[in-house]
Amino acid sequence: MAEQNVFNLMQNDEIGMLWKKIYQLHQKTKIYLLTAEEISENGDALIQPLKEHRDAYDHIVRIFASTTKKVPEGYDYYSYIKGNLEKTYGHEYRAFFDTADWLAYNLRHNLRERINVIPYNKRNQLIPNCKETIKLLNQYPFEISNLRNDKDIVKESDSDETIKEYENLLKQLIKLYKEIDSI
Repeated sequence: MAEQNVFNLMQNDEIGMLWKKIYQLHQKTKIYLLTAEEISENGDALIQPLKEHRDAYDHIVRIFASTTKKVPEGYDYYSYIKGNLEKTYGHEYRAFFDTADWLAYNLRHNLRERINVIPYNKRNQLIPNCKETIKLLNQYPFEISNLRNDKDIVKESDSDETIKEYENLLKQLIKLYKEIDSI
């Protein structure tokens, strides 16, 4: 009976939306995590996002493991599933930020190293919009620190917007990385 309740509740619209948010955020994080591993060039991996993914997985397993236990009649599976999925999303959210922080740092560090080996008098010729690029690199730490500072206090409704803002910063950094990499 418990198994039937869990699978039926998984079809609930609100539960379905939570699953979708979890999956979409996990996929974004995975792409950025793989990109960060490649950009670090020495094969370093950041353990924190992997820990958050493990913890998220644990909450999902709890949902399905509950079907194997004797549960009191009238148990509120809906609240149990929703609560575990909300915790799963929280872990995925932290994994995203840990990954985004690491990727942003690696991109900025790598970009600065690449710019610094170009002779100063040739930078304007070789780097598209050189002054603007360096200005952006100097601004990113402050923009990122503002996003990081707000991530733990954002309301549920603001979390998607905060993720989008960070993604935009990452996309700009990746674009710069590709432009300078082609020099």
